[in-house]
Amino acid sequence: MIRHRPRFRSALSGRLLPLLLTLGLSLGLIACNESTPPPGAKVAPAVQQRFQQFDRNNDGRLSPSELNRPRLFQAADRDSDGYVSLQEASDYLQQRQNTRRGAENPAPATRIAAATPADSGSTTPVLRRDVGAGMIDPDNAAGSSGRGMRNFAPEQNAPPASGADDDDGSGPGGYAGSDSGPMRMARAGGRAANLDDAPGVRRFLNLPYATLPGVDPNLLSLDLYAPATGQNHPVIVMVHGGGWQRGDKANANVAAQKVRAFVAAGYIFVSVNYRLSPAVKHPAHVQDVAKALAWVNQNITRYGGNPGRIYLMGHSAGAHLAALVATDSRYLKAAGQNLSLIKGVILLDGAGYDIPRLMREHDQPNFYITAFGNDERAWREASPITYIAAGKGIPPFLVFYTPRPRAQMLSENLRDALSRAGVPVRTRMVNKSHAQINREVGQPGDEVTAAILDFVK
Repeated sequence: MIRHRPRFRSALSGRLLPLLLTLGLSLGLIACNESTPPPGAKVAPAVQQRFQQFDRNNDGRLSPSELNRPRLFQAADRDSDGYVSLQEASDYLQQRQNTRRGAENPAPATRIAAATPADSGSTTPVLRRDVGAGMIDPDNAAGSSGRGMRNFAPEQNAPPASGADDDDGSGPGGYAGSDSGPMRMARAGGRAANLDDAPGVRRFLNLPYATLPGVDPNLLSLDLYAPATGQNHPVIVMVHGGGWQRGDKANANVAAQKVRAFVAAGYIFVSVNYRLSPAVKHPAHVQDVAKALAWVNQNITRYGGNPGRIYLMGHSAGAHLAALVATDSRYLKAAGQNLSLIKGVILLDGAGYDIPRLMREHDQPNFYITAFGNDERAWREASPITYIAAGKGIPPFLVFYTPRPRAQMLSENLRDALSRAGVPVRTRMVNKSHAQINREVGQPGDEVTAAILDFVK
């Protein structure tokens, strides 16, 4: 017996050490971080110590094999570069801690009466979202559409596609689109955009652009924000990011600042939802975006918009979907439209423009496989670069990317393909993080916002 004891200890340590380290990392954060710092805040010493225990090769970042928690890794990898940095780990843990606090102390909210354009004949209700200071403001890419992803603990099974059991910090039944909860929260742990201090903005929320049996209506709806007066306003349609698996049209980072800036500049701002993986795979996401665009084209005049000036914008996974629907004409054709519907495309640090190359040259992120499957033919069919060709009527592109090597490679390859096809394209590298480039659109003095307004004028 004595001879076998070391082997038993080794096996036991191999199984339990990662779990003990994750638990220790969580407890260290809870003990040392009682405040609510924004992303990028100072890292607690206890978190740094536990992080170093995971970082077996001492390169200052965690690979998927080092963390060995696939769903958790996807949520913590905020910039989608295939690694989790110390700052990302700290921000993620703080986010989850604050989400639980928000669930224990939900913010107040009020449902108000239906409001529609006077001449529209529509009875689609508008919900007012009032979110208190206790809720967090993570980026879509950092949210979680599943249960159990708390504080670097072992993953558990994903929830039903309807989201009825989502642990999103809004309390039982309070997930986005829920009729049972007291408030319409943004899905995936984010807080909804509070625009009560935005004068001159008409809000039309949860407008359905399609219906499908068994699908949460929130996933097939859009929010529309219009100037209080005037007609024939140009339109900007926003597609949120989140790795094709999470995010919501109402998240503050998707809507709040953008609504204020673009509506003040005379634009209608539309934020769309779409079905999410793992409940669906490609092409469901892009099919939904095409249907939303078709709905906007057919209905925007009722809200004071100009159907001849619709611009499409997306961030991260949303940028991929925007690029795909603007290059592969099949999706708009299936929705009764064509590429001429889109007058311009704005991409904010996108992902997935060339999925086969991405999968060959980098570690295969699990969220790509979850969204597109594990077949290279499907990857090609889901890649915008596959469909770029002259004479198709592809609209002009404005492409932003951050200093991440992967983002630069994808964006520059997309630019080159568009240029060869004679499509007008502008590119700009912005010295911001993946989350920051999206979060700061609409803020005063933001260079990306200024470039967008110049592009769509």
